[in-house]
Amino acid sequence: MKRHSIGKRFRRVKGLRKSDPNAVIPETPKQLQDYIDILTSKGVQINKVKYAIFQTKNGLKYPGLIASEKILSNETLVSVPRDLLLTTRHAFESPLKQMFLDHPQYFSNQFQSSWEDHQLMAFILYEYQRGPESEWHLLISNLPRDIDYLVFWSHEEQDLLDDEKLIKLARKQYSEFLLEYETLKYITDKYPQLFKPETVTLENARWVYTHLVTRCFGKYLAYVTMVPFCELFNHECTDVFYDFEYNADNPHKNEESEQTQVKELKEDEELSITSSEGSYHSEDEISDSEYVTDTFEQFKEFNFDDFSEQSTQKFYEEFSKTFDIKQLENEEEEEFNKRIKDLQDQQIKMRKDFNIKLNLQREVFLLSRDCKTFVFQNIDYGDNYSIFFIGQMFAKLDKSIQEYINGGKAYFMAREDVKRIQLTCNTYRNNLYAFQKDVMKQPIYQTSYFQQKRAKGQNQTLDSVDQILSQPLDPDCEYYKQVWEKDKFDRFVMKASSKDQFDKGAQVYFCYGRLSNRMMLMRYGMSLEHNKYDHVHLRIEYLKYLQSNEAIWLVHKYQISKFKKFKLKHTTFPLDFIVFCKSIYWTFNVHSLDSFFKIQDLKLERKALQLALEILVEDISKFSDKLEDNEKLLHDNTLGYHEYFAVIYRLERQRIYHHNINLIKICIVVIDRMLDGVPFEQATEKTQFDFDYCETNRIILKKYFEQMRYALYLPK
Repeated sequence: MKRHSIGKRFRRVKGLRKSDPNAVIPETPKQLQDYIDILTSKGVQINKVKYAIFQTKNGLKYPGLIASEKILSNETLVSVPRDLLLTTRHAFESPLKQMFLDHPQYFSNQFQSSWEDHQLMAFILYEYQRGPESEWHLLISNLPRDIDYLVFWSHEEQDLLDDEKLIKLARKQYSEFLLEYETLKYITDKYPQLFKPETVTLENARWVYTHLVTRCFGKYLAYVTMVPFCELFNHECTDVFYDFEYNADNPHKNEESEQTQVKELKEDEELSITSSEGSYHSEDEISDSEYVTDTFEQFKEFNFDDFSEQSTQKFYEEFSKTFDIKQLENEEEEEFNKRIKDLQDQQIKMRKDFNIKLNLQREVFLLSRDCKTFVFQNIDYGDNYSIFFIGQMFAKLDKSIQEYINGGKAYFMAREDVKRIQLTCNTYRNNLYAFQKDVMKQPIYQTSYFQQKRAKGQNQTLDSVDQILSQPLDPDCEYYKQVWEKDKFDRFVMKASSKDQFDKGAQVYFCYGRLSNRMMLMRYGMSLEHNKYDHVHLRIEYLKYLQSNEAIWLVHKYQISKFKKFKLKHTTFPLDFIVFCKSIYWTFNVHSLDSFFKIQDLKLERKALQLALEILVEDISKFSDKLEDNEKLLHDNTLGYHEYFAVIYRLERQRIYHHNINLIKICIVVIDRMLDGVPFEQATEKTQFDFDYCETNRIILKKYFEQMRYALYLPK
């Protein structure tokens, strides 16, 4: 079944690792060839890859590297001695050191998360102005000026993405870049002995900044690093990765750093579909939360203090009436005194009964409040499901209290209600954690959603050069390392993975990471067609689905996000989205608690699937153009690079929607078959919504179908 995976399917469609008939191997530009010659003379080894020109579907040309011979798995493609790498350490230990020491608010990690970029930008601009005198002259002069990324697209080009949140983020980051440039310009102007007037310009800063964002390595290195020649590798969903090699006498050498055996894979051997050895495991974590800020007046939380005060006042109003006693005509004094005594005894009993009842009511209320506190501390309804569950639990608790106070429920029954709800919440919490950890493969955070939100809201934003540079300094703080150690390896190498190989004439790619097209645009200014790591951010305004006033009140009281957000992918079935839809229909005391996160009730599951389908169909209808139109646009030779990548971005989002819609339709058909009595094996056979990808879809739906099988044979 592995050969029917999404990754294999996409590789076949793109001809990845296969010879590219449209590739051209031109004469290498002189400046680049001079650079390569210098690098090889200094020990750089380049194996089986050459400079080449490739083209997009609409004929746009772009440079890259081509396999001059067949590349086998585990082969080293490029090897660069450590001393040829340009790192932050070089920047700090340069004539600019005093400038860095003078302005830690901009150049130190104590103040800036991008401190390395700031140092490198200043250093590269300094070395750039030195021209051929700089030891980094060829590296810098070979950084092209005709590349950029989404932050620097025009507003009209950004609008082509049809993604409001991504556009907003890009424009925000452009404003941040301008502030970084203005701060650097202000600082460098104070050092005319270091920087010529024409060096630190907006154009030059943008050029260097673009390369720092798009071409630097850093995750497994001691510092942000520029690697000669390796910036020529373009990105694709291959497994080519970077690694480190150690000389025999290097004390840091270990068994893991030993070179693996180079081998040729047979034609029928499966290439990796999940590994990205040595590459980044990045996720798209663009935050675009919007919080509820208005109030909700249709519900008021039960206030026991108010109730106690009103009950006491009412009791004593009635109680005072019992003092109105007069001696009856012809009543003996002794009888009258006895009646007064009986009344006093009755009043004492009334007070005692009232206090006992009020104390019992307080006890039930406190039990209920403790139960709510337990929920607050243990269930994070900042997730996608818990607000629906907790709304029902709060409604049940409040109803039980009201019934007891109004006399419709006995004391012991009210206590049992609270205990049962707490047990239910405890079980729900365990099920929630198991679902997140075992099914969604998400970490369980110890910090609650509300703590995270408060911490995020407290982050200070600096909006001007003066605010950045006027941050107070601590005279006792060391803002920089005393010793900037070198990397411990001897050679930086770019390698094919153990499950990777390229035919002669194929473009050779490097895996930048498991990046969505959203992140590809933000980091590299490009998007990939048939990117198996791409996903769509589905945002649902869930308030309209909340059925209890208690849940709606909680959302407003704690200013929870207006949206529940999900990732629709090529590679997985959106189980969390289905659970969200199921949580809307799940009802306490009607459905089992196990059915919240598992398939236990096929009819409930079908309702969830139908709602999920309706939401996706409505969402995809909001696109301004159709999938077929975007597919045609990819061959339009009038499009420029930005327009071309915007088309791919729109197209891939639409493909993901259609893919997930078909998966949900398949599941509905299968459940309908099962409800009609069709055996599981026959029910899961090919449907009209599988088209030519039945095997691929069955890989994706395997776990979900296994749950269906389990539900089918549950005792009714």
